[in-house]
Amino acid sequence: MKSKKFPAVAVCGLVAVTGPALAQDDEQEQVDEIVVTALPLGKTVEALTQPTTVLSGDDLARSQDISLGETIADELGVSSTYFGPIASRPVIRGQAGERVQVLSNGLDSLDVSALSEDHAVTIDNLLADHVEIVRGPATLIYGSSAAAGIVNVVDSRIHTSPLESDFSGAVSVTSDSALGSNAGAAKIDFGDETFIGHFDFMRRSSDDVEIPGFAESAILRQMEAEEAGEEGEEEENEGFIENSASETESSAFGFSLLGSGDNFLGFSVSNYETNYGLPGGHGHEHGEEHDEDHDEDHGDEDHGEEHGEEEEEVVSIDLEQTRYEVRGQLGLGGFFDAARLSLAHTDYEHTEFEGAEVGTVYQNEGTDIRIDLLQKESDVLAGTVGLHYKELDFDAVGEEAFVPPSDSEQLGIYAFQEWTVSDRLVLQGSARFENQTITTADFPEYDESAFGASVGTLFDLTDTLVLSANLALTERHPNSTELYANGPHVAVERFERGSVTLGNGVLDKETSTNIDVTLRGDYDRFTWAVTAFHNDVSDYILLSPTAEEEDGFQVFDFRQSDAELYGLEAEALFDIINTEGRHLHARVFGDFVHAEEDNGNYLPRITPMRLGASLHFAQDQFDASVSVVNYSEQEKVALNELPTDSYTMVDAELSYRFGQPNMLVYLRGLNLGDEDARRHTSPLKDVAPLPGRSIRLGLRMDF
Repeated sequence: MKSKKFPAVAVCGLVAVTGPALAQDDEQEQVDEIVVTALPLGKTVEALTQPTTVLSGDDLARSQDISLGETIADELGVSSTYFGPIASRPVIRGQAGERVQVLSNGLDSLDVSALSEDHAVTIDNLLADHVEIVRGPATLIYGSSAAAGIVNVVDSRIHTSPLESDFSGAVSVTSDSALGSNAGAAKIDFGDETFIGHFDFMRRSSDDVEIPGFAESAILRQMEAEEAGEEGEEEENEGFIENSASETESSAFGFSLLGSGDNFLGFSVSNYETNYGLPGGHGHEHGEEHDEDHDEDHGDEDHGEEHGEEEEEVVSIDLEQTRYEVRGQLGLGGFFDAARLSLAHTDYEHTEFEGAEVGTVYQNEGTDIRIDLLQKESDVLAGTVGLHYKELDFDAVGEEAFVPPSDSEQLGIYAFQEWTVSDRLVLQGSARFENQTITTADFPEYDESAFGASVGTLFDLTDTLVLSANLALTERHPNSTELYANGPHVAVERFERGSVTLGNGVLDKETSTNIDVTLRGDYDRFTWAVTAFHNDVSDYILLSPTAEEEDGFQVFDFRQSDAELYGLEAEALFDIINTEGRHLHARVFGDFVHAEEDNGNYLPRITPMRLGASLHFAQDQFDASVSVVNYSEQEKVALNELPTDSYTMVDAELSYRFGQPNMLVYLRGLNLGDEDARRHTSPLKDVAPLPGRSIRLGLRMDF
């Protein structure tokens, strides 16, 4: 199949590697070189049937945010949970939690971020090589936990090929005014043709998030005033989100042994620590005075006196994870050309504090192993078969531990095949079978098998039009929370009950039929792409509110219902100027998701429609851009869910790349209109808006 010259920006599955002062041919050359490692056979984006985006290079450097969720939240089809700036996990097409798998170098993050929105992802992306986003079921390797898609962060802690020089590295620093954040990171790589060593370190701190108005939304303040019979009374918390500060630090060491051909064996160990507050006023009342230093920082001398005895204890999380990775490849020389091993093991612990007191301690020891056998490629066929094993030993200790300790095991086998029918037509197919067991001390064991399969096609309709389509049939296992939860979940202020706890037995597997169709056009000065998707899910697992109350919290029960999700993702790029050393293009884009149960009720926290436009100019080493994105109001809400208002985000950016030293300096203005912006996908949308007007300064130097 011949190469198509699509623009080097994130266009419904195209690659976002925009670099300063790149001519169109240079941009395409970079696009062709980027390989998606999260999917079999190491294909470039345009050779995949699933909608995929890759952030890399200067574009990734300028998009870096305080968490993975916020870094990629502006990509098509993507949002975030935004439980404050640190606990922000990716949302894909309105789905979150267990349905979106977050990976590091193709292996599970093995944290507990999917268990609850207040838990942070233990992957930092400040020095990542690139971030891969696959939208739609990724059943090939990752199984039922990737029902909505995957996000894979790729780093260079284990090298698979020789360095270009004996010693190299990078330094990155960023500062953000609205977050009050400062971050610095550095990495070095050293070695020769047979040995490569790696070291990296990152440290970041942030203050309480600055916002343009009240932390609580207008509709929530109105409801509270009407309920209290004090209409017009205003909330004291204005201009900042209380208890949203953080401290984060990570470090890693790795090495690789390189053999002949593509053979290698590598090992890395990394440590990630963070301490962050959970905004939203969670916790119980206590009688201590409010922190006077905090009040002085925000210019409110009377703030502590007004709270006095009625202030609630704040909730914070102290988290640490140590991660070990082993990766290797060995040439075989037969029908299977090579065998590839990927292994990760983690020791994870986080403690939830209510004020100074320990509330709940979560511990998770996990192992993720994949063994792939790569077929010897021919002109017509290529493929791989693999074995996947994952084990999680989870424990929660404390009076408010709402999920019992459990041991989970998953064993899966999978296969992928690609058939090049002609220069214009390629077919791809995959299948996976897996068994999962969940064992607890006091409840019946879960032991079920699941199957997934997909078939896709890439078809050059003409020299300028390419059609890609993917049909996936998948099954998703319920997790331990959905089955066995039974207790107060303080951070999100609800009492959760699983299906087994309620006496309803084990939940059925979710069964999904998902189809994606993408049409891309490439002309001299105009390129575009449109993706439509439809997902029909039987036995969709929901966490639904009830009229009951336990321990001062509203009771939420896990239940099942058939559901339908569909939507569009579209983008177009117009070349206005494209000459030697100078480039100007305009971009328009948009996406939306519709999701409802078969009874007509809407699913909770679904992404609203988004429409945007941007203008980008590059000349020599200088880059400038401006973008305007409108987020529609979301009135299609679930029962007992409040709607969100529309808002418009205006951003601008200037950057310059120096040749010697090899350094990128950038200045970004975010939310320049100082909008009261609330992400509908966030559980805290009515008590924690996005940051207000912000200036972000960054520098990255490669050596």
